[in-house]
Amino acid sequence: MNLSRDEQFPVSPASARVDLRDIRDEDLIVQVQQGQRKAYDELVSRYKGRLFSFILRMVKDPDLAEELTQETLIRVYIHAAKYREIARFSTWVFTIATNLVRNKMRQRSRRPWTISLNPAPDEDEMPVDPADERADASEDVHRAELATLINEATSKIPEKYRIPFLLREVDQLSYEEIQQVTGLKLGTVRSRINRARNRFRQLIKPMLRNETLLVELEQIEARAAERDNREH
Repeated sequence: MNLSRDEQFPVSPASARVDLRDIRDEDLIVQVQQGQRKAYDELVSRYKGRLFSFILRMVKDPDLAEELTQETLIRVYIHAAKYREIARFSTWVFTIATNLVRNKMRQRSRRPWTISLNPAPDEDEMPVDPADERADASEDVHRAELATLINEATSKIPEKYRIPFLLREVDQLSYEEIQQVTGLKLGTVRSRINRARNRFRQLIKPMLRNETLLVELEQIEARAAERDNREH
């Protein structure tokens, strides 16, 4: 019987976890290809929350989002051997998830659907400053109100613009990664994101009824512009 290194030289779960946290996604999937289950578990730990949030924004159905998240992670395991480091692992995973969502939405094409930009409090929400522990209740109310307005405005953006918009603004993928996920030409990716941004501004600004919300929105837009400039 062939034993893995971990089985021959047992280590504590805590130390194994720390070691895995230091490994790149792309190296972990290579370990998965070699049959290392712990490497797969680490990838699941890294991506399950992100995938669930991303999918939930598109389908707005927690049960369906959970189902598609599980299906994505199962496909990562089953098709691990197909991964090649010609793209980042995250790009490959989001491509699988996006295709599953598209297939599901085709099946439900006669039913309207919306997106929630703030389905759960995790690290990949719409980029805003971390909450200040000293913030008072009124600031929390403003943030919740802004999240609701963002959701409402985004849900009105046509689907073909919405997906690249979310991949860029929420999941923080580069233009090149979005190109790989969606299969669109790079120029088309940029064009659709710009059109989505313009449509988003047109929709949300009339909804903003106080100066605080407008300032919050301007800060979000400024960070997006700064990120764009760094990639050029």
